[in-house]
Amino acid sequence: MLNLLFILMITICYATNNSSVCIDQLKKLIELPIDEQLQTILPYYSLSGDWIGKFGYYDRCYRNDYSYTSVEIDQQLFKQYYGFCHSNQCSAKDFNSKDGQQTIKQLLNNSGIANLFNINPDTLQLNFYDPLSYFPHLGWETYVTSGILLILFILITIDPILRFITACQSKYTPDVRDQRSSSLQSPQWLREGLQDKSQYQPTSIIKDFSIIVNYNKIINLKTIDPNLAIFNGIRAISFMMVAYGHVNEMTATTTYINEVNLQYKSWVIIILYDMMYAVDIFFWVGGFFLGYVMCEERKAQTLHQKPQSIILSITHRLMRIWPCYLLCIAINSYIIPYLGSGPRWFLQERATQCPGGAWKNALFIDNFYEDWLICFGWGWYLTCDFQLFLTCLIPIIIYCYDYKLFSKILIILMIIGTLGWAYYLTLHYDFLIPGRNTYNPDYYYKFYVSSYARAPPYFLGLLIGILYREFKQSKKSGKITYLHQFRDYAQSNGQRLIMQLSCYGLGFGIMSFLFFGWKKEFNQIEMSWPKWFQHIYHAICRFLFTFGLTLIILPNLIGAYDLFNTKFMNNTLFKLMAKISFTMYLVHLMIIIILTETFYETPSFAQLDLITCFVCAVTLSIVFGLFLSLLVELPFGNLDTRLIKIIMRPKKKVDTLLD
Repeated sequence: MLNLLFILMITICYATNNSSVCIDQLKKLIELPIDEQLQTILPYYSLSGDWIGKFGYYDRCYRNDYSYTSVEIDQQLFKQYYGFCHSNQCSAKDFNSKDGQQTIKQLLNNSGIANLFNINPDTLQLNFYDPLSYFPHLGWETYVTSGILLILFILITIDPILRFITACQSKYTPDVRDQRSSSLQSPQWLREGLQDKSQYQPTSIIKDFSIIVNYNKIINLKTIDPNLAIFNGIRAISFMMVAYGHVNEMTATTTYINEVNLQYKSWVIIILYDMMYAVDIFFWVGGFFLGYVMCEERKAQTLHQKPQSIILSITHRLMRIWPCYLLCIAINSYIIPYLGSGPRWFLQERATQCPGGAWKNALFIDNFYEDWLICFGWGWYLTCDFQLFLTCLIPIIIYCYDYKLFSKILIILMIIGTLGWAYYLTLHYDFLIPGRNTYNPDYYYKFYVSSYARAPPYFLGLLIGILYREFKQSKKSGKITYLHQFRDYAQSNGQRLIMQLSCYGLGFGIMSFLFFGWKKEFNQIEMSWPKWFQHIYHAICRFLFTFGLTLIILPNLIGAYDLFNTKFMNNTLFKLMAKISFTMYLVHLMIIIILTETFYETPSFAQLDLITCFVCAVTLSIVFGLFLSLLVELPFGNLDTRLIKIIMRPKKKVDTLLD
């Protein structure tokens, strides 16, 4: 069957370099008999893509002294891509000209291709790209971003350089092995050299940015609270779910359409949709630690005595997010476009362009603008997280004013209210089970990136975090809490193992049903689940998933340790990934863009290829996430901590002359 741009390839062979002559030849050669057309295009046809989504043989085309053009076929609801080899006497500029566009659209109508592929030429937009000349404009933003990266790199290396200079100037160079040896077995001169702090003492700023100091912080993987050991695995697995989902998504939008269609009803697509629960896990974890940290007794007393200190909590949150977030937006928009090449590299524009401006992301209001001018598309999670953080300060302040029961009731009402809001949106816009919302134009803004539609997991995590904080503090205060009663009941009756098996069984059972239970309904053309049931399913599935997660975490929270929560979920790799999960999330899609869009040939949607790309993406995300933590996150976190200490430092009483 002829592909969509087959006629273009057969009509450009004898055109000259002049654009108008090229278009004239295009019009004339269409009228040639089909046999002459086929004979003309034969040298190029074998090097071109033979179907939509295929890019042919890019390297071989240029080796034969031909030209190559990639095209984006924009049909509003979805886009298709294609690459073809042709004579070097016409270029992408000719096809992008006004006359070229009109001629091509007229050709689509007259040839019957528009009817064959159900294309409306009036709304169709064709964008042609020359891989050799395609290069984003190098603006001042790129130079500024590069300068910032250079300055940060210099700051983190000042301390190692000064240490090296001091060691070279010193009579005796300290060695790590010397520090490990006993001071009784060391010579007197060595003990004095190691204890001499006058040789080199970094200033505060240098120490805050020191790559040595911050690296030692990251590799310190000691578990502080064994009751929270399972959270390391949860964070790591959630990130891997996000990475796997994005690898599948980016590959599905650029691979062969027929391969995706063949897999559409298989487990590959089912699991792809199930990866959406990863963000709900992040929401739950974010709410949990917000409640756990903010409701600590001393902080609650401080907030009660100084309500204005809530501003410091907001500032601390911003200082943790802004430096890494804004720098990654700049890198994604002004650095990444220059790091790739090939016939498919123009596809990176989908993820790197920032048409709406980064100011909406910086103010965490980008989900308020339903304009599809998306900047740093995966940053919506941070927007929702910050908006929910501000909302949760209300029950936290009430809790700190010692209205603890009322605060918990309010959180429960917030959960019920947001579940009701999610159901209303589902009913109003007819959202069904996950796989049936792909082509619903209202789904993204009305539900997927809507803070309060996604809020129930966050509020549930907040409630559990407060309960766990009370459980930890009950050891000192002697107060009986809900988790304390649950632990005592499980231990007093000797039913600890039954409790663990029940929590794990019920939790994994709920999550497994939400993962795989809807496959049969998704595979059927006609709905077997009634719409009212699908509406309820869609509205509460994310909350139920995190409720199942709560049951799985519960044994670890009350101190019922086992191999699963203390060994498997707390292994060294998971602990490292948990520490840098924020920076890994920021860089992971930039890495996936480079991995999936720099192939000279279209990647296959085979499971083995997807897993290979996924492993590469996770590995590189760990490397660059670690580097971003050392470059930005930890240094600015140290500055933030120092600033808060200065602000919260009690003022010294100045004695007057009479005193």
